[in-house]
Amino acid sequence: WWERVSKFLPDDAPEPAWVVEPKLDGLTVVLHYEQGVFTLGATRGNGYVGEDVTTNLRTLRTLPLRIPISPLSPGEEAVLQSVGVSVPPRLVVRGEAIMFIEDFEELNRRRVEEGEKPFANPRNAAAGSLRQLDPSITATRPITLFCYRIVEADGPAPPTQWESLAYLRKLGFSVYRRVARFESLDEVVAYCEGWVGKRDTVGYEVDGLVIKVDDLQTKAAMGVVGRAPRGGGAFKFPGREATTEVLDIGVNVGRTGALTPYAVLEPVELGGVTIRKATLHNFEDLRRKDIRVGDIVTVRRAG
Repeated sequence: WWERVSKFLPDDAPEPAWVVEPKLDGLTVVLHYEQGVFTLGATRGNGYVGEDVTTNLRTLRTLPLRIPISPLSPGEEAVLQSVGVSVPPRLVVRGEAIMFIEDFEELNRRRVEEGEKPFANPRNAAAGSLRQLDPSITATRPITLFCYRIVEADGPAPPTQWESLAYLRKLGFSVYRRVARFESLDEVVAYCEGWVGKRDTVGYEVDGLVIKVDDLQTKAAMGVVGRAPRGGGAFKFPGREATTEVLDIGVNVGRTGALTPYAVLEPVELGGVTIRKATLHNFEDLRRKDIRVGDIVTVRRAG
C-alpha cells in the first residue's frame, strides 16, 4: 500500500510520521457546531447525503452541546495559541457512535425480559438506536460517541492528526485514548500485528486499525481515490471463524442463468449473527474442496 501511494509525494520527501487508531465498528456521524453550539448531526450515509439525527444525538451524554464544555485554563489556551488555533466560529467533526459489549448484553437481556427481539450485534444496536423516531428511546440506550477527525473548520486548525485528537479532547469531545503515533512504518506494522490477539479483550467491536499519515498537509497533498484519501489505509483483522456441519447443498440461479452452489449449515453464532447458509462460490471450488453433506467445515465471516 505505501509503495503505491508514496509515489504521490515528492522524491525528496522524508518518511512521514504515523497515527494508528482502532477501526471502531459502529455508526459514523458528522457533527456541526456554529459559534460553539451544536446545531446539526447526521449519519455519513453514502458520503454525500446522510440522515438528520440531530435530535437523537442531543440525548447522548458523550456529545457536548457547547464547546468548549468548560473554560480553558491559561495553560490550555497557551497550547492552542502556540499552534495558531482557537475555537472556530464553525467546526465540523466526525465521530463513531458505538455500544460497548457489556452495555449491549445488558440491553439485550432487558429486551428479552420485556418480550422484545434482541439486537443481532452492538453495531446494529447503536445504529438502530440513533435512528429511532422517538428520541426518548434513544436516551435510554447506552451509546458512546468517540470523535476522531476535524472535517472542516473556519480558521486555523491543528496541523497534524495527533494534535487534532488532543485539540478535540480539550474542547470536550470524547476521544478514544487507545491511539498511537510512530515515526516509521515498520513500527506501525509491528503494532498492528500485536493488536490481532487483543481484539476480543477491549470491550467493544473493532474490525481493524486505521493507519494515517500524521501531517495533514502531506496527507491532503497525496489526494484521494474516489472518496478515500491516499494518506490513510486500513489494517483489517482476519475474519471471525466458527465450526459447524453441512446439512445440505443447494443451488442459486442468477438473473443471467448462472448457477452458484451454497451450503445449508447447522446454525452457528458468529460475530453476533446466526449463520445458516454460506456461499460455495462455484462448482470448481466445490469440487476442489470436496465439500459434501455431513462434512464438518470452518465458516468465516468477513466484510
